Amino acid sequence: MESINSFYLPQLHNGENANFHAESLEQLEKTDTVKLGVGAQALAYRAAYGDLKLSIDVFSSSSFSSESSLLDADRDRAYSAFTSFVKVYVNDNDEIKSEAAERVLDIIRKSKQEVGDPIHLGLAKESTALASLLRNLEPFAADIERIGATNRLNRLKEASQAYIDLQFERYIEKSGKHSGDVKAARVVTDAAYKGVIDRINAQILLNGDEGFTAYVKAQNAVIERYKLIVAQRKGRTGKNTAAPETTSETETNE
Repeated sequence: MESINSFYLPQLHNGENANFHAESLEQLEKTDTVKLGVGAQALAYRAAYGDLKLSIDVFSSSSFSSESSLLDADRDRAYSAFTSFVKVYVNDNDEIKSEAAERVLDIIRKSKQEVGDPIHLGLAKESTALASLLRNLEPFAADIERIGATNRLNRLKEASQAYIDLQFERYIEKSGKHSGDVKAARVVTDAAYKGVIDRINAQILLNGDEGFTAYVKAQNAVIERYKLIVAQRKGRTGKNTAAPETTSETETNE
């Protein structure tokens, strides 16, 4: 009994992601989505993909697009560097430093729970999440200094503000147009695709793959093709090309 293979979509570049969804929708539209039991999910997927394409078109037409991608990747790296540094000191032999790091890490965890992981949010939501985190960290300046993370925090503040400043210019440039938030559109489209795949796989598990075989084989062929594209881009060969859970977000925005 064959089901649809898993695939870590955030590892794809923007163009690859859009093409993957175009091909996946093409396979889906060759089938009777109602008979597959995914009529509503397919409609949501098509709508999300349409917004993704529009977002990419608007973003690509902006004179700030290249710099915006670089600055977004820069703030992602700064956030990862700061949080990783804090996590290291949680296990420090110095109990004072360890406790300080735990207090700071607790703020980071609470921020993730309340507004989400900044790296995996849309562009505008990431700006809001980082601003909230930075405000919540202000009372813990002494703890941050105690573990030697002040420079890393300042780097995150600078990277976050640099992106906000550029986005302000972009919104003036595009005033009244579609937001062009590719990052957010990708999150929605990837989730819509997963909704289709999860429902089909659940039905196969419960009722068997009769009626699903042709679609499953076709979609798995699409997935294998894009796994190979990722492997070739990263200089790997062979069939074991699934991405790790911590694929760099920088790669998804190039």
